[in-house]
Amino acid sequence: MWRSRVIVGVSLVSALAGTTWAAGAMHDATKENEQAGEPASDQPGSETEGVKEGPKEGPKEGAKAGAKEGVIDPRADAALHRMSNYLASLKTLKVETTTVDEHITTNGQKIQEIKDSKVALKRPGSMAIDRIGPFGRVEFRYDGKHFSLFGVDKHAFATAPAPANLDRAIDEARDRLHVDAPGGDLMVSDPYHALIEGVTEGRYIGLEPIAGVMAHHLAMTKGAVDWQIWIADGPEPVPLRYVITSKDMPGQPQFTIDLHNWQPDVPLSASAFAFLPPPDARQIKMGGGQ
Repeated sequence: MWRSRVIVGVSLVSALAGTTWAAGAMHDATKENEQAGEPASDQPGSETEGVKEGPKEGPKEGAKAGAKEGVIDPRADAALHRMSNYLASLKTLKVETTTVDEHITTNGQKIQEIKDSKVALKRPGSMAIDRIGPFGRVEFRYDGKHFSLFGVDKHAFATAPAPANLDRAIDEARDRLHVDAPGGDLMVSDPYHALIEGVTEGRYIGLEPIAGVMAHHLAMTKGAVDWQIWIADGPEPVPLRYVITSKDMPGQPQFTIDLHNWQPDVPLSASAFAFLPPPDARQIKMGGGQ
């Protein structure tokens, strides 16, 4: 199941921020956007009316020689295992991400939406995400007992019970709150299984530079979804870029996440994941009501 790319309409987050948090993204399509041919939804009157919604994951065309169909190149498999084992070994981490989320308008134009996030994680059950996008700022907190979502610009918040297990919490936040952790597939306890499940072809492309760091470039096929990942070479094999392409959608939109400023095993206190609403903030019920 993809934890990194899910596109949904969300009444709760819409109420909080006037936006949709999709694949960890927030989107608000105004009438001005629609007149300009920018994203707006498939549901009449919804926030993104007229938009063919974007990706799920993929490799480069013309990639160098790789594995035959149904086979994963041993070099790619080994690189994924190294990354997964390293990430799973971290008790805490902080990372900054930039996501580029492509939407296809009804006239076929690709519109890219860019969001920056700061992520903090503490195993077995804490996560914090601060995100800013073109249409608002949102803070998400998970403390092992509760989810909290605060729309900074709307000065509104919502809370909900949460499971104690981080893997389940990532899935439930997506399914119930429609909040996706940036690169959620990479944050779970077993990233290798989350990434490799259903893959029919895996290629090792080679070493390439990402922001001055040499990285192992892998390309995978999973049904109608392709995905690529760049994993840092060396003793800290962290993911530096993750690209998802939806081949079965018009225009084959992509979702890209760049991960930078990794801080492994950084000290994090419980206060980093706690949420205390401002006294004058407005609370939104889970159904979107007041």
